[in-house]
Amino acid sequence: MTPSLARGHFVRPLWLAAATFAGFFLLGYGGIFIWGGNSDSSTPIWPANAFVLIMLLRQSRGRADDVAMLASMLAAGLAANFLGGAPTPLAIGYSLINFSDIMMGLLVVRRMGMPRIKTMAAAAKFTLAAGAWPALFGGLLAAALVAWHGVGDPWINGGQWFLSNLLGVLLLFPFGLTISCRQFSKLKLQNRFLEAAILFALVAGVAVASFRYGAPMLYLVLVGVLASSVRFRLLGAGASLIVVAAIGFASVQGGRDLYWIEMLQLYFAVCSVAGVRTAMLLNERDLHVALLQKKHQSAVRSSRFKSQLLAHVSHEVRSPLSAIIGFSSMLESGSLSAGRAPEFAAIIGHNGELLQRLHDDLLDMSRAEAGALTMQPERVAVGDTLKNCVDAIRLDATLGGKDVQVEAVADSLALQCDPVRLAQILNNLIANAFKYGDNSSPIRVSAHAMGDGFGRIEIANSGPGIPKDEREAVFMPFRRSTQVGRNVPGAGLGLSIAKMLVEAQGGRIDFDSVPGRQTRFWIDLPLAA
Repeated sequence: MTPSLARGHFVRPLWLAAATFAGFFLLGYGGIFIWGGNSDSSTPIWPANAFVLIMLLRQSRGRADDVAMLASMLAAGLAANFLGGAPTPLAIGYSLINFSDIMMGLLVVRRMGMPRIKTMAAAAKFTLAAGAWPALFGGLLAAALVAWHGVGDPWINGGQWFLSNLLGVLLLFPFGLTISCRQFSKLKLQNRFLEAAILFALVAGVAVASFRYGAPMLYLVLVGVLASSVRFRLLGAGASLIVVAAIGFASVQGGRDLYWIEMLQLYFAVCSVAGVRTAMLLNERDLHVALLQKKHQSAVRSSRFKSQLLAHVSHEVRSPLSAIIGFSSMLESGSLSAGRAPEFAAIIGHNGELLQRLHDDLLDMSRAEAGALTMQPERVAVGDTLKNCVDAIRLDATLGGKDVQVEAVADSLALQCDPVRLAQILNNLIANAFKYGDNSSPIRVSAHAMGDGFGRIEIANSGPGIPKDEREAVFMPFRRSTQVGRNVPGAGLGLSIAKMLVEAQGGRIDFDSVPGRQTRFWIDLPLAA
């Protein structure tokens, strides 16, 4: 391992450990400090465990990260409990129980495979695995610890341990498991900062007023949570729950009536379930709307494609069919001399090949539209494939005054692709260079390995090139350049089919062009192992 890799191997676990220690300590000691010390386990909410579990589920990439975060969490728990005034046995015991809670939740969730939560049943199952069972397990251990130390009622303290840890999961998970750059982009938050600031300020104001003037106004808090869910989905629901929970518990920390605390815990649990369910229903609706829009766009594209297809096929088929019918009639009538019959038969065969090629191209396009295009990748020697393709096309190219030159290709260069499709791609690209290039210089074909696991094949020709205003339309079906100055045969499908076949094999296709000088197309396909 190089020194830079070794440093990278240790840097990530260190910063994860630091972030975990800071988060657990601030959330844990903050709750203990607000509620006046930690001589027992009764705190109305314990978000520290939920924070560490979120960190482990989202940030850990291996055992080193797990060990670093769990060790820092244990150290932060000991520090928070000691500073909160807990006796040594309780400080050590609570820290070990927190550790056990998190380990149990982590093992259960990873065994489930971190499911994609799309329904309320999946959300309930995940909450049970990540929050309820670990919290219940920790509550039983906390009750046993309190009974052994004799500092309070074991069942009350154990029950509060269970409720506070479960509530921490319910409040933090919707936000902690959702927040990401992708969500910011999806919700377009970069353009909605003012709306978000106003909404959460209103939610905070409603929470302050509600908790100040008593229980009858608490329904306004639920309205605020639901409004946040409607506007910002799960991210909004999670953020609003955190805001109102912090305000709610801070407003009653002076009077620690157990009944009121338990009712408040239940109320926030209801807010969490309602807000999360609302956000999930709206996400499902958004998904269905997106699917309908996608199907509509696909139907519109299909309709346009069929219209273009009929127009181009009727035009492209007319000339070959006319030639085949005309020359066949002349041969059948016997009006041609025996010496000219082979010439006309060759013309009929050539036009038949044009129709066959058009048929194959259209069949590939229809298979791609239906998602039925199949590939059979194998190890393909690039040098042999290029030689075979060029030998097959060289005769037609020479008749047109052009030649195809294959530059030196390493014998070891091999691609992982479908050999038949690769030959089809190369034939389309070389035929395109032949049709659109000039007649005074050869088509140059080369291939080499890239540094990113791909091999590149290039086809270059001199000629009029491709103007910048036509660049976006080059790979569209039925499109042909208007800058050549002559009638170019074909249906305009060659490049679009080449792009489709390359991308279906995990490859890339692109080009550069200098108008009036040169055009160079290339395809990148994965190198064979």
